[in-house]
Formats: sequence, structure tokens, C-alpha cells
Amino acid sequence: MGFTVLQGPIIRAGESLSEGLDCTSGDLLRITMPLDWDDAPLSFQISSTNANYNDMFFLDGFEVIVPVVVPNSGIVVPTHISRAIGWIKFRSGTRTDPVPQSAERLFRIALNTYTGGPG
Repeated sequence: MGFTVLQGPIIRAGESLSEGLDCTSGDLLRITMPLDWDDAPLSFQISSTNANYNDMFFLDGFEVIVPVVVPNSGIVVPTHISRAIGWIKFRSGTRTDPVPQSAERLFRIALNTYTGGPG
């Protein structure tokens, strides 16, 4: 398995939504949360091209949310979700209840960049 760690995205102080981060080189495996995360769930917006972002939902109509976030923790992203991501933005809070962060919050993400075949 090829493994790449990217710095970002960043939620700026006083904001609830990060800038977009390019994940097109692999599948998102893990999100490392910032050390000093203000208490809020984590939700997402995704895009194919970094032009138009959409809130991320499951097929059943429920928003993709990490309801309890532990600062400085690692969140494992299920494969059936990670393969749908080209570009991603992180949101503090939910689409209907965003929560501005009190300071800049830098995430790290790990991508599976393996492109080899069998054996």
C-alpha cells in the first residue's frame, strides 16, 4: 500500500468551513484532528473538480457526520466513503448548524496512493 500524508485542509479562526483539499491522487484513509479542536461535530463538502462543492450525504439522505470528535485523534474513513472523494472541505458543525472555530485548525489526512496490480 502506498501511503501519502497531506497537511490540510485548514479551518481559519472564526470560520467553520475549510478550503478545499485535493484528494484525487488516492483514497482518503484517515483524518488526524487538530490538537485544540473546539467542541463540534465534523461534516464535509465534496467536489469532483474544486469548482462546485456539495454537502456530503449517504444514499439514505443522512448527512455524513462524525458526531463526537476527540482533539488530536485519528478518524478512520470507510472505503465506501473515501472512494467518492475528489476534493474535500471539512466543516466544524453540520450544514444546518456550523460552529466557528476560535483559532486556526490544521488537519492532516492520509491517502492510499497504491496503484499497482496484483502480486
